[in-house]
This record gives sequence, structure tokens and C-alpha cells, in this order.
Amino acid sequence: MANDTAPSDYHEYEYEYYDEYYIDYLFEIFDFEVNVYGYVWPILVIFTTCCNVFVISAFLRTHMRTPTNLILVFIAISDSLTGLVTLPAVFHIFPNKNDFLTEEWCNIAMISRLYISRAFHTVSVWQTVLLGVHRLLQVKYPLAAMKFCTRNKTLAIVGVIYILSFVLHMYHAFDIKAEYGMCQWTIEEPCVWTCIYIWMNLLLLHLIPCFVLAILTFIIIRTLAKLNSNADGFRDSIKRRRKHRNFTIVVVLVVIIFLVPELPYGVFYMITIGLRHTGQDILPLRTNRLIHCLYEVMLLVSFHLNFWVYCVMIQRFRACVKSILRILTCQEKNFNRLDGDATSSSGKGFELTGVPLAVETADG
Repeated sequence: MANDTAPSDYHEYEYEYYDEYYIDYLFEIFDFEVNVYGYVWPILVIFTTCCNVFVISAFLRTHMRTPTNLILVFIAISDSLTGLVTLPAVFHIFPNKNDFLTEEWCNIAMISRLYISRAFHTVSVWQTVLLGVHRLLQVKYPLAAMKFCTRNKTLAIVGVIYILSFVLHMYHAFDIKAEYGMCQWTIEEPCVWTCIYIWMNLLLLHLIPCFVLAILTFIIIRTLAKLNSNADGFRDSIKRRRKHRNFTIVVVLVVIIFLVPELPYGVFYMITIGLRHTGQDILPLRTNRLIHCLYEVMLLVSFHLNFWVYCVMIQRFRACVKSILRILTCQEKNFNRLDGDATSSSGKGFELTGVPLAVETADG
């Protein structure tokens, strides 16, 4: 069995095995991964999860429980689980640079990161697209929104997204990760099923969602601009324009937050696949892992930024967070007043950033 003090140069390490089965498997770790995944990653995951607890608690309040806000709740859940499921393997491997793993820990590490975590992230991506569809219907097609943006239909679509996302990454649940003394994902030659999975992953996790969400946002912004220009004749036109402007800012911020990590990594992923198919040299493993590490950190930061967008742009969300904080700090005497202030807002059907009900939007 491999020693706990195995040398860092794995090429000089002599594996001990019985009946051609290795006891320990090398999980190659670079120095920057020890610092990022061993220390920065757990802090970001835990902090983001704590913020998402506020998001879930606030949007599940009775007066906030709209179909669109339920999507925000599900996004917060899947965002948190994307990081949380990786923590057991992260704590086992990276802080102590434990680069020789048993077959069981190799499978735990690889499946949690490549399958479960990636599936939850895919759920978040398509829930964000669903959020964009809800916004478009509410702004441009209010009557259709009243018919299709219901709670039951939203829950059903989210359920389908979960099922399809885990089916998409099912490949990583069964392929062999611990083999020939190495713990890694290898691409077979000739590349058949693996390449099919890679292309589906590229299209369904990066390129198509980014393209669809960008188009949806562009249409929403144009529609809001027209609504603002047609609202001049109403007494509350200034108020409506302010609400539409805030809504546009939220849409733009959400799209930017979504695209900043996804779009560059999608382009990098596509270039890497193209180089491999043409038989050209791809980036060294260290460079590849560095880019992937940067992408995952930016992904976690983007998950966290959603909370601050809600805090800055949604007044009723801030009121809910304040009331929850007062409960946690045992200052419940003003809780009813804060809750009443939030529910007495003129827009009873408020979602996201003070956007009126669908019928009101059509009028304004």
C-alpha cells in the first residue's frame, strides 16, 4: 500500500498492487489548487450558502411567494448545492495536499465534482433561462404571463430541469475514474461517447443558455423602453418609469453576472474541443486546470452577487432580510411593523424590482 509520505514527483513513485489492482491512485494537485480549493473555496461556498439562506427565507414569505420569486428560491438552492456537494472531497484532499487516494475517495472526489456539482450548476443555468422567460412574458405578453407563469407550471418546469440536468451528466456516474494508478478523467480513443457528452455539455451548459438569455434580455430592454415612452399620459408615469428602469437594471445585472464566468469559459471550452478534434496541441494540464479553477471561483462569486443585487434593487427583499435579522438577534418587537411595511406596498403583486402585475404593465 502506498505510503502517506509519498514523494511529490509521482513519476518516481513505485505503486504496490495485488492482482493488477492498485491500492492508491494519484490525484495530481498543483500548488495554486491547494490554496484555492483548500482555503478560498470552502469560505466562498459557506458564505454564499449563508446568503442564499436569506434569499430562500425572504422569497418564501407569504407576501413574496410568487412564481417568479420561486424561481429565485430554486436558483439559490441549486447554486448553494453546486458548491456544498464538493466540500467533503475538498476537505479530504486539498488542505493537506492528499494526492494519493483510495479508489473510494477517488470516486467520491470525481463524481461529486464532475457529476453532482455540474448537474446542480446546469440546473441553475436553465433556471436562470426560465427566469428570463418569465420576465419577458410579464413585460411583453402580460396576458400570456397570467396563463403560463403560474406556481404549478413553474414547479413542474423546475422538476423537468432537475431530471434532464442529471440525465445529461449521467455519463460521469458510471465511467471509470480510478485506473492504472491514476485518479483522473481520461478520454478514450477513438473518442465516441465522451466526445458526444463533451459537445452536449458545451452546447447545453454554456453556448445555448448564454445566447438565449442575451436575446431575452435584449427584447425585454426594448419592450421596457417602449412602455416607458407610452406612459407619459398617466399620472403615475414617473413612478412607472422608475420601476421599469429598476427592472431593466436588475435584468442587465443578472445577465452580466451570468455571462461573466460562463461566456469566456464556454469560448475556451469550444476552442479546446476544436483543437483536439483537429489534432493540434492543446494547453498544458497546469494551464487548463488554472483556467478551470478561475472559472469555478468566478462562478461562486457570481452566485453570491445575486444576493446583493436583490438587496440593492428590491425594497421588499431588504425589508424581509431586516425582519429575519431582527428575529435572529432576538429583536422581534419591530418585526410586525417591518413586515407590515413590506406588505402594504402599493404593488401587491410585486416581483423582483417593483415591477407591477402583468395587467398593470400592459396598462403602463
